Amino acid sequence: MTKDEHSSFVVCYASFVPVPAGPFVYGPEECYERLEQCPPLKPRQTIDLPEFWIAKYPVTYRNWRDFREATGYNWQGQWYRVVRGWRGRFLRAYVPTSTYPDGHDDFPIVDVSQCDAYAYCEWLSERLDRRWSLPTEFQWEKAARGPSTGSGDGRIYPWGNTPPRPDIQWQRKFPVGLETYFFTLLVKPKRAWARAGWYWRNGFPLPAGAIPQNVSPYGCVDMSGNIWEWTCSLYNPDLPDFHVVKGGSWGYSIHHTKLNVRSACSVTIPSVAYRAQGTGFRMIADF
Repeated sequence: MTKDEHSSFVVCYASFVPVPAGPFVYGPEECYERLEQCPPLKPRQTIDLPEFWIAKYPVTYRNWRDFREATGYNWQGQWYRVVRGWRGRFLRAYVPTSTYPDGHDDFPIVDVSQCDAYAYCEWLSERLDRRWSLPTEFQWEKAARGPSTGSGDGRIYPWGNTPPRPDIQWQRKFPVGLETYFFTLLVKPKRAWARAGWYWRNGFPLPAGAIPQNVSPYGCVDMSGNIWEWTCSLYNPDLPDFHVVKGGSWGYSIHHTKLNVRSACSVTIPSVAYRAQGTGFRMIADF
């Protein structure tokens, strides 16, 4: 390992947290869309997992730019930028852009397929001589909820059981409609512990770690809202091309921020090719 690679490894190591072996409370599963393809929902249960390490943060714009510059990776997605002022408020607040947007280094990367995420993991694995990959659905949920006792105890959100935006609990589960657009134009959130519940025209993600309350018992940020995160778990065992995403996103309902909610971004476009402005990823690692 070269000096630069060693420095990169130290930085990566510092940005991961251990999730100790042991039980955690999983479920009860909730699902709000693509219900025809949704398998029977699993009840609340205690599941034992071995130790693993998971990233504190989702992969960011800066990380993704470094990867592309180092590899020349042929990404079929797009950069997005936040539009401020009246144009963003009334027309569209999160728009595609042909060049890397200034001031977005710490935003979570979006518009990446599961295949793109694996390409990033493989690059880092080769560069730093460690295995990096995507978490399973169970690993993701344990990292977000904590252990079955003590600091975790089956909480619904990373911080506990208090809803992140009490003023918008009336929101329909799927899809977010025009009533949300008009409401969010007129009413400022009284409390926003998760970035979610916005209409696609006037919503946008926040930089990773921008909400101090949105931290799991293990120290992972933004596991409720902001962006959907890819896992390696199948949405339905009978549909081998479609995988679970977790966490909800800025453009989905506030209800999707519950950690026991599971979804698939699509059941028509395979995960290896699906990209959207609200979907990114975080990694697990072998240390």
